[in-house]
Amino acid sequence: MKKEYLVLVLFVLFVWSSRDKLPTEFQFWKKSSAGVTVQNNSGQDVTDVSLVVYSNPNFLGAIKKDTSKTLAVKRLRDHSDVVIRFKYGGDTIERYVGPIDEDSDYQMTISVNFAGVVTAQTGSAAGGKEEESTGKSQ
Repeated sequence: MKKEYLVLVLFVLFVWSSRDKLPTEFQFWKKSSAGVTVQNNSGQDVTDVSLVVYSNPNFLGAIKKDTSKTLAVKRLRDHSDVVIRFKYGGDTIERYVGPIDEDSDYQMTISVNFAGVVTAQTGSAAGGKEEESTGKSQ
């Protein structure tokens, strides 16, 4: 009888230690989706907005001034980098926005401000880390 309990305890410890190596569809203890909201606070329309999340490009199209669009994607892994690409005026701007992961509750809010300055806040609306990316690149 003791031998069966020992095997059961060893099995539970093995499963617990490798829980993050399971595919995301079997990780019922974590969120299965991620959300990225893009806000246009720049005073002019931005066009050809696309986000790269979990290595997949997602086209959002044009975002009119003082509006926002939300992208909901299925979570493919625990950590992903987010990149935004858009046209501001005549320039194409591409920025690395930051990571989206369990610490941010798989949520991110990206703001496009005047002169193409991109700021991002990770986490839910209650709070999170804020990062800023400035300058223009092509």
